[in-house]
Amino acid sequence: MPRPDIKDERREQILDAFEVCVARYGVEGATLAKTAEVAGLARPLVRHNVGNRDALLAALVARYLERSRASLDTMIAALPAEDRMLTAIDWLFEPNSADAHLVQVASALIMASADDQALAAEMRDWVNSFVARFGQLVADDFPDAAPANVSAVAAGITGIYFNIEALTPLGDVGALAASSKRAAIMLIESLKASR
Repeated sequence: MPRPDIKDERREQILDAFEVCVARYGVEGATLAKTAEVAGLARPLVRHNVGNRDALLAALVARYLERSRASLDTMIAALPAEDRMLTAIDWLFEPNSADAHLVQVASALIMASADDQALAAEMRDWVNSFVARFGQLVADDFPDAAPANVSAVAAGITGIYFNIEALTPLGDVGALAASSKRAAIMLIESLKASR
C-alpha cells in the first residue's frame, strides 16, 4: 500500500496549527510565525506547504466550512422520519455538545469578516445555508405552514442555537442552554398552533 503523501500530512498539520492560532489570537493575530511554532516547523516549511498567509486563511476557511456542512449533513441524515426538527433541537442543545475550540474559530472568522468582504460573503453563505437547511426540516414537519412562518421559525432557531454556541467558551451555560432549547421548542409549537 502506498504511503500517504507527506505534503498532504504536513498541510493538515499546518492547518491544524493555524486553526489553533485563529482560535487563540483571532485571524489578525494568527501569524505565520505563531503557526510555525505551534506546528513545530520552520516558517519556510509553512510557506512551502501551504503558501502565504492569505493562502493559509483561504485553506482554513474552506476546510472549516466543508467540515461544518458535512457535520450538518450527517445530523440531518440521522434524523427520524417524523418530528425531525424537534429531534434536531434535542441534539443541538444537548449539554456539552458544543466544541468550544470550533466555536472560537467560527467567532474569529466572523469577526474578521468586518474587514474582509470575500470572507464575509463566505460566512454569510454558510449561515444562509444553515438557515435554509433548517427551513427545509421545518417545512417537512409542517407542510401546510405559511412559507414566511417557516422562514421565521428556522431563522429564530438558528439564532438561538448560534447564540448559545457562541457563549460555550464561558463554561457552565447549562441553565441558559436549557431555556434556549425551550424557546426553540416554543417556536416549533407556534406552527402546531397555527394548523
